[in-house]
Amino acid sequence: MERILEMDIVVVATSVAVMGIIIGIGALLASQTTITIEVKQVLILIVLNIAVPAVILNGVFSTEVTEQLLNQVVIIFLISLIFHLGALLLAWYFTRVFRFESLLAKQVTILAALGNTGFIGIPLCATIFGPVGGLLAAIFDAGLDLILFSVVIYMLQAGNGINIRQILKSVINLPLIAVIIGLTTAFAGINPPEFLKQLTGLLAGLAAPLAMLYLGMLLYELFKGMQFTPYKQIWFPLSFRLLLLPLMTMGILSLTPLDDLIKSIVIILSAMPTFTLAAILFARYTTDEKTAVVTIAFSTLLSLLTIPLVAFVSAYFI
Repeated sequence: MERILEMDIVVVATSVAVMGIIIGIGALLASQTTITIEVKQVLILIVLNIAVPAVILNGVFSTEVTEQLLNQVVIIFLISLIFHLGALLLAWYFTRVFRFESLLAKQVTILAALGNTGFIGIPLCATIFGPVGGLLAAIFDAGLDLILFSVVIYMLQAGNGINIRQILKSVINLPLIAVIIGLTTAFAGINPPEFLKQLTGLLAGLAAPLAMLYLGMLLYELFKGMQFTPYKQIWFPLSFRLLLLPLMTMGILSLTPLDDLIKSIVIILSAMPTFTLAAILFARYTTDEKTAVVTIAFSTLLSLLTIPLVAFVSAYFI
């Protein structure tokens, strides 16, 4: 058992190191040429609308869909809902303890509680845990999306109510459609043709490198144009998001009878850096995207160190 855990840590550390190298390559490319908005939009579309759905379908096509897997899908979705609601409540409680100003309290609560489980988490879990890891990570991310476009939007709108149409439009996306199609065909016993399996396998391989290249380009632009210093309260979302939350997640999961795969995936996803969509949401609802931009930049870089650390510590919990 110790040997298996050691190998898991090596796989995580190696995967994150490779991720960091590709991010560096993306930053180098951005420093050598002008990366236009159109180029970034194309990368995002390829990753979110082609590569990530392919990761999900590849997970279904490459895995025997048993009752155990279906149970894992339901369990990890419920865990995601509980995890993100709990993280928001706990972060909000700490902002009250530290007496953060009202608007800042909302912002750092969101930045501390929600991680980049989609753009980074799904490709990383697929790399570490194989196709089924990418599938379960996508289910976990679907739970985050539901909380994000309901509870979080309500928080940012200062109590103006919840737009059900907006929630449905935001949550129903191609990755979720891929989950539904994949599980439905598997449950119906439909065996996809071999060329489709090969196609999804090849496209799934695009997810991690393209996502990391985009992050490298994004980080280069953020730091190049940074004409401001980090806000003094940045220690809170960084420490909560990257260390405190994963450690608490480990402690709680160690007391549950869940299987090791679910525990490992949830722990890794709990250690993801702040989600990049925060900058867009803050710009739209608070007119203050600086707080989100700075937190995203620093949390993404620091996560290259903290994710392997979390994996190492988790060996004593699972």
